[in-house]
Amino acid sequence: MSSPNPSLNNQGIPRTMPVCRDTDLVEEFNQSIVEEGEMKLWWLTQASWLVKTATTSIAIDPWWRDVHCEGHWQKLLGEYPLHPSHFPRLDYVLCTHWHDDHLCPESIPRLAKAQPWLKFVIPSRSVELVESWGVPSENIISAHGHGPIDLGSLQVWCIPAAHEELDFDETGASWYLGYVIHCSGVSLFHMGDGQPWPGWHSAIKKAVARISSSDELDIALLCINGNDNLSHQQAVDLVEKVRPKGVIPMHYGMDPGNTVEPEIFVEEIEQRAPSQSFRIAKVGEKISYTNGGIL
Repeated sequence: MSSPNPSLNNQGIPRTMPVCRDTDLVEEFNQSIVEEGEMKLWWLTQASWLVKTATTSIAIDPWWRDVHCEGHWQKLLGEYPLHPSHFPRLDYVLCTHWHDDHLCPESIPRLAKAQPWLKFVIPSRSVELVESWGVPSENIISAHGHGPIDLGSLQVWCIPAAHEELDFDETGASWYLGYVIHCSGVSLFHMGDGQPWPGWHSAIKKAVARISSSDELDIALLCINGNDNLSHQQAVDLVEKVRPKGVIPMHYGMDPGNTVEPEIFVEEIEQRAPSQSFRIAKVGEKISYTNGGIL
């Protein structure tokens, strides 16, 4: 399916169009062959990703809004590449926190209805919310603040995120999470939303070591927009401390009041970490991690 002509937001600005979308993206996902030690990723705007490994298909923080409707969402600066009812077949959805561009009341019920076998990894303090949307409790996997989730071939380690605050209840459960995942020989860190907290960089490195056979993180997906998220400078701070093999910035380009141009990240990382492999993603574009590098 070819991309439509750009729509306009409510300020008359043409929205950014995905480079691949709808049935074309699903076909590309389904036909992509992923070997052991490889991973393929598609950016779906904000912190939303499709991830495919040799054994598992995952969505992280899938969200969606009808940008052509009346009202608040007309402000958005980009089009979505996929409607949630039309995702490729998935094994797991991982959601990092309750904000609706991460734990989405539009996309999660639609995904659950379209793919009734699908399992949802949800921060424990938001499980009741997701159940209220009609997602069966047996399809929800509760994620705690610190520690592992064994999903067979997919290993997940939860790391608290300091978004708005580093908040725990009496059991240690956090409202906000990041995930280190390891599957088919590749490790990936999705930070969710948040800012640095004391011990954060060490927690990421320890999580990688605990769930993989290597102390090296392969891919880091990092917010760069600031505003209670990492700034582009703080994202490069993490790169210098954690030293992932590849890094991809995210969480920009949709909300006109909460975005930056990715070129500021490029300038910062080229100045401070010139040997670091990184990629500026385009929405809907396939990104391949293979042979220790991002293609």
